[in-house]
Amino acid sequence: MERTCAVLLTLAASCYSPRLNEGTPCASTADCPFPQRCVLGSCAQRVPAIDAALPVDAAESEDAAAAAIDAAAVDAAPDAMPLPCMTSGLTCGGTATTFPCGGHCWARCTGSATWTAASQACMGWQGALGEIDDATEQSCVAGHVSTATWIGLRQSDAATRPADGWGWNGSTTPLVYMHWQSGTPNDRDGNENHEEQCGKIQSDGTWDDVSCTATTPFLCERN
Repeated sequence: MERTCAVLLTLAASCYSPRLNEGTPCASTADCPFPQRCVLGSCAQRVPAIDAALPVDAAESEDAAAAAIDAAAVDAAPDAMPLPCMTSGLTCGGTATTFPCGGHCWARCTGSATWTAASQACMGWQGALGEIDDATEQSCVAGHVSTATWIGLRQSDAATRPADGWGWNGSTTPLVYMHWQSGTPNDRDGNENHEEQCGKIQSDGTWDDVSCTATTPFLCERN
C-alpha cells in the first residue's frame, strides 16, 4: 500500500511540474499553466530578467516585451567611442597631417593618388574621402588646402548632364551643399561623356570636376 501511494504521489507531482508544457504557443499568460507566463508567444518558466521590470499587462504583450528587450540590449551596449584624431593607419605615400572640421577628424595627405586609390586609403583609415556639408565646414576645410586635392565628390554613371548625379563617395543622395567653381561641373566640354566624374577642392576653395584617373593629394574624414 505504501509503495502504491508513493507511485501515485510521484505521478501527481509530475502532472503539476512547473515546466510542464513549457514552450507551448500562447497569446497571454492565461493560456499557460501556473507558474509559467506567456513570453514572446511561448509559455516559459524562466522569465527573462527584463520581464520582471514590466507591468503584468505589458509582460503579456508580445510587442511590448520585444520592445523592452530590444531597449535593454541597446542600453547594455557600450557607448561608441570616437577614434582618436591621428594619422595612424593612413597609407599616404607622402606627409599626412590631421585637423578638426565640422566636428570630425580630417587628414590631409600630400601623396598623389587616383580618386579610387585615395578612397581606399581613407577606408583603410576607417574613414572616407572628405564630405563637406555646409558653408562653415567648407571654410574650415579650405583653410587647410593649398593645392588641388581630392574630396569625396563622385558622379553617378547614370547621369545624363554634367551637373547631375553628384553625391558623396558614391551615394545616390543628392548634395545638400555645393561650392562649385563657376562653369563647373562641365565634364570638360559641357557635354555629359563621363570623362570627369570625380571632384576636387582647389586652392581657392572651389570645387571642380576632373577625371577620376588624375592623381592629386587627398583629404580623408572620419568620426
